[in-house]
Amino acid sequence: MTLRTIAAFFAFAFILSASPASADDTATLVTAKHAGTGFEGRVVWEGQVVAGAMVFAYASFDDMLAYKAAAVSEPSADDGTYRMELPAGKYYMVAKKRADTAADGPLAVGDYFSFHGSNPVTVAPDVYTHVGFSLLKETEQVAYEDGEDPGSGSLAGEVTYMGEPLPGTLVLLYLDAKTDFKGLGYSSSPPTGKAGKFRVDFLPESDYYVIARKRASGAGAGPLTDGDYFGYYVGNPVSVKAGKVAKIKFEVLNKAGEIGKEDSLFRNTGTQIRGRITGKDGKVVKGVYAFAYLDKVMAHKRPEFISREVDDKGNYTINFSQGGTYYIGARSAYGDSPGMGEWYGRYDVTADHSVVVETGRQVDGIDMVVEQILP
Repeated sequence: MTLRTIAAFFAFAFILSASPASADDTATLVTAKHAGTGFEGRVVWEGQVVAGAMVFAYASFDDMLAYKAAAVSEPSADDGTYRMELPAGKYYMVAKKRADTAADGPLAVGDYFSFHGSNPVTVAPDVYTHVGFSLLKETEQVAYEDGEDPGSGSLAGEVTYMGEPLPGTLVLLYLDAKTDFKGLGYSSSPPTGKAGKFRVDFLPESDYYVIARKRASGAGAGPLTDGDYFGYYVGNPVSVKAGKVAKIKFEVLNKAGEIGKEDSLFRNTGTQIRGRITGKDGKVVKGVYAFAYLDKVMAHKRPEFISREVDDKGNYTINFSQGGTYYIGARSAYGDSPGMGEWYGRYDVTADHSVVVETGRQVDGIDMVVEQILP
């Protein structure tokens, strides 16, 4: 298959997000202090630890909407920490501090909420997975005003950070959680201006999940990095009604580095592959990433795991939550189909580009060569 053909058919969008460093909003494997499997971490609000918050683990996004938790933690301690035990698997993780503490349920104005940016989070057997949360506060509910088009609705509002308008933010709308809110979604607004305002018009009457992202670099796709902003609207989903403008105020969080910590996507799990990526001439190509799929058809979906950008010697590492068979490739950008001028390649030692990794083991020498896509 030529690189031009690959460019025509290969597409994925991979956008991860996390909350501020003080929130320690990461999902990483740590050695359990006691025998068991589950989650542990800390809950904060605006950099301060929060006591009395409860963490909920849901087996599916639909269960989260129905308030059917697989497990619920005890209220967080005075230092904001919590722990919960449950079987290994994937879970949608949410933290809440509600005035009504009797059970899980809808949020009211004044309640606190956090949808973890790495959802769904995988917990492996016999370890506690560290999951930290930064809470956002429900300050006001959706307000409706008359719109100009009786046949469609609009969504409008203001994006803020620490109470101040946040310009340059992209607001994205999703009809469901099938992609875990990765990729471009159903619709999106233009970037917010100085006042942090956004608006999306001509929307069919429906419920929408509202997500906000702002990249410090200005790039449109790829994993979120230090200095980027992310938000999952506390009042999701938002009902857009024909003939009405749904107005919301949308607070977001900043992703910043934490001393001694790394982003959860790149944390050393002990299960990893390592190698070197170069061009055909053997020289290092800057700005290239390695990626791993669980499906041998590496197209039209986001990869399950990625590496950081290669270092100045072309070296990379991909960390996995557990062992298995993974299909490995590399490229110089994330999002949509590879374009002209982009670098792309796959691991070609095996016919199907696969590598087998055992849990707790490291596989070295997974080297790749990338070529530039040219007309």
